[in-house]
Amino acid sequence: MNWQELFIGHVTAGDCLQLMRDIPDSSIDAIVTDPPYGINYQSHKRTASPMFDRLQNDDNDSRFETYAQFNRLLKDNSVAVCFCSFKNYAYDYIELIKYFDIKNTIIWHKGGGGIGDLKHSLVTDYEMAIVAHKGNCPIRGKREGSVWEVGKVFAGDMVHPTEKPTGIIMRILEQFTDRDALVLDPYLGSGTTAVACEKTGRRWIGMEIDEQYARIAQEQIAREVAQGKLFV
Repeated sequence: MNWQELFIGHVTAGDCLQLMRDIPDSSIDAIVTDPPYGINYQSHKRTASPMFDRLQNDDNDSRFETYAQFNRLLKDNSVAVCFCSFKNYAYDYIELIKYFDIKNTIIWHKGGGGIGDLKHSLVTDYEMAIVAHKGNCPIRGKREGSVWEVGKVFAGDMVHPTEKPTGIIMRILEQFTDRDALVLDPYLGSGTTAVACEKTGRRWIGMEIDEQYARIAQEQIAREVAQGKLFV
């Protein structure tokens, strides 16, 4: 079995640093991902019900090792779009710029409130996504601004504590890739990037180190594929 048969259209459970080594240079059209960054998170709802297990990432710099791999895997004139928090933006920027030309940061205005210091800090109603170019990736369609308003996933519908709405991933794909592009998400989580690829006609590779979330991602993607076939 070659690497394409092994990876394309499949959720692969395992360490992405190991798995990416099996993919040849310049094979990927885009990377869209939400790496773990300094996570020590547990849903407050866990006090009442076991909604999410605690997510931990004690090695803050482990994700930085993947950025060199991103550069190796991407084709020329393509992008890696990496979500990050405002607390970690500077660290990710400094690492990514070693390998890429950073042309933009998307500010995702997600609305609503959030956890944190309710007395002293403003509401964190946004997240950031660094748009890192290998060469010069052309914009598809209309040139948009850098602040995108997309509603976040309703808390009751979330299956992963840092889950992104499918809509914002679809917008990224439509802005920076063509139909049938091959998109990699090495931190797939609950499968949002793969679902967005299925909705927009892109091919995908998904990697997830947590076997529980790898299974959830497979279920989410299977539902999207089944629903898509109803309208063919």
